[in-house]
Amino acid sequence: MEVKPSLVIVPGALILILATAGPLWAGEPGAGCAKWASLGGDFRRSGLSEDAGPVPNCVKWTFETGGSVVGSVTVGAENQIHVACEDGKLYTLDPEGAALWILEVNVPLVSAPSIGPDGGLYVGAADGGLYVTDSQGALRWTYNTGGAIHSSSAVASSGDVYAASTDGTLYALDRDGAELWQLATDGPGVLPTGSIFASPAIGVDGTVYIAGLYDPNLYALDPVDGSVEWVCCFPPAQVGDEEAGWPFVSPVVAEDGTIYQTLLYDRHLYAIDSNDGAVLWRTDLLDPNSGLFDANDAEQYADADGWSEPVLGPDGTIYVNLDDPFLRAVDPNGSLKWATRLGEVGGFTLTVDREGWVYATGDDGHVYVVDSTGLEIGRIETGGRPAFPVIAAEGLLIVADSQDYSGFNTDARNAVYAVSSECPDASEPGDGESPPR
Repeated sequence: MEVKPSLVIVPGALILILATAGPLWAGEPGAGCAKWASLGGDFRRSGLSEDAGPVPNCVKWTFETGGSVVGSVTVGAENQIHVACEDGKLYTLDPEGAALWILEVNVPLVSAPSIGPDGGLYVGAADGGLYVTDSQGALRWTYNTGGAIHSSSAVASSGDVYAASTDGTLYALDRDGAELWQLATDGPGVLPTGSIFASPAIGVDGTVYIAGLYDPNLYALDPVDGSVEWVCCFPPAQVGDEEAGWPFVSPVVAEDGTIYQTLLYDRHLYAIDSNDGAVLWRTDLLDPNSGLFDANDAEQYADADGWSEPVLGPDGTIYVNLDDPFLRAVDPNGSLKWATRLGEVGGFTLTVDREGWVYATGDDGHVYVVDSTGLEIGRIETGGRPAFPVIAAEGLLIVADSQDYSGFNTDARNAVYAVSSECPDASEPGDGESPPR
């Protein structure tokens, strides 16, 4: 596929649209430490920000894209905001929402971009390609797999990359794109290949963790050669069931090495020992005996399961949800601390700021903020289907609309939103007055 760079002028900004393997700038600044390097912020997938998020009161700015954004945005060391979009473009914005550069690859980009130690970007596409750029957007190399790459790649400090594909395989590549090793997960029933949607995680000791959708196991892998160190076999989802749930989302690794996992067709949160893969505990997130849910909840949401990653608070609390309207806090010992109902729909994706405030984006078009005790602090409606909240800087929250409007007769547009407590235009307030921090 031949693609050519072009220069586009828009009011107030100079945008360079890139599609070339050659460098367009002399030199490349180092990334330092990216502020939000991948899905979940770091390659442990913790979801914990070093910044304090805003009390949501307005949409500070909006950047329109040509398609839906189905993965998290990421944030570089100099506060650049990277957005991978199904319109086939990788956008990089400044903190005020102005485009710095756009790389067009002409194929839908369907993963969160990951940032390597040198500031390079790694993003997965619907054609099975992993597209790798330098920090200025020049395409370095691509690697082709046998299925779409929805998961966000993990990049080690060495520059080695771990990319998972819906062809059921985890690929380990060096910094130049040469293959180091592979791990194939099992398929359903008699089908020969599996599928991976979960993003690989890297533990504090460098161990790589991954799970396949149809393969109800969590694998711990040696990063050097891909050898399996241990396998955690998930138990049957409910009492009397014969089959375990499916790992759709990424494993999340705490600072002490404990791994947390939710599953499809299973309403439990699992804690796993990183030393040997043993299940330390599993907690029923809709436990009718917890006193946190009424009788109707257990019946109405009996089939709720885990479609998004848990996130970790600064005190080790695990915040987690199922596809129901409840946000839960779980103690590191496995006990449910509280559950707060947010709206009527659910479908939350989460992040936590340094103060322990939880930001939850829901399928009802709202961004909710809840403090560490479960008290709702504020909310704001962006419309659409906001997802994957990211605290890009002190007091600045970025969310992207994951709904694709291209096939609808509507005035709605695909967009990235910056949510703040400071309103440049009083005509775009939140749902009410919110308390200061």
